[in-house]
Amino acid sequence: MQDTVTLTYGGCKAVVRRLGAQIISFHDASGREVLWQADPAVWAQHAPVLFPVCGSVKDNHIKIGGVTYPMPKHGFTRDVKFDFAKIGDDFVELTLGPNEENSKMFPFRFVFHVTYTLCPNGYTTTFLVENLDNKPMPFCVGGHPGFICPMENGASFDDYQLVFDEAEDGKNYLAPGGGLIDGYEQLKELKDGKVLPLNHAMFDARDALLFCGLKSRGVKLVHKDTGHGVYFTFPKFEVLAVWTKPGANADYVCLEPWHGMPEAVGESGNMEDKPYATILEPGHCYKTWFTATVI
Repeated sequence: MQDTVTLTYGGCKAVVRRLGAQIISFHDASGREVLWQADPAVWAQHAPVLFPVCGSVKDNHIKIGGVTYPMPKHGFTRDVKFDFAKIGDDFVELTLGPNEENSKMFPFRFVFHVTYTLCPNGYTTTFLVENLDNKPMPFCVGGHPGFICPMENGASFDDYQLVFDEAEDGKNYLAPGGGLIDGYEQLKELKDGKVLPLNHAMFDARDALLFCGLKSRGVKLVHKDTGHGVYFTFPKFEVLAVWTKPGANADYVCLEPWHGMPEAVGESGNMEDKPYATILEPGHCYKTWFTATVI
């Protein structure tokens, strides 16, 4: 089976690979690369898919039904090959089911579908989770796409800002070193509840920003003067993480929609208790999606 598929639509081109079901390239209608190109000296990923946890879990273990299972940060999908289930000119659907390795971590019969669909000057990522088992299945799911920043010639990372659709309270959950959640803060940098100027020092001090319960269903990552960048919408996701590698001064930022949260200090460790986790009944499906559009 081929390892990558190339999609085209309206002058845009994308490349999706089986490994990790990742989109690894997206060229907009002008021919410009939008996605981070996985510099191994900085961060050797493009747009990981997260399942069945988002973020860190204590001691790399979770509990399901009172039984302890090993589980790495962000789940087990990053380094496994999915199958290409359906391929079209402008979309591709990939699937992953239980196997010898992931069954040691997640004891369910399931199918995890990841679909990429090109749209006018952008793309949509859709997740569909099926529970084929005879027992309820707890899980979290999320995305981790990295976008090149700065996006314009002559610009710097500090020229960019996040602009939320709605005024937000600036509550940011703290996960030192990318580990467990331990408290929160009110981001004073969030202007009028909508505009958050970006700089590397913000991430050097905190690792990721973790926003929960946002009123906004979309956020713009744009140059403060030109307004050009990416409009990122996440209609059903409860959490938005924003991240770039601390101390790297790298030219990218990740916008990460999560249906789930990292484990918090003092949390039970039970998947059934995790904030925003879905308990999917036997024979049922869960579907969600997010879209990145170049503006």
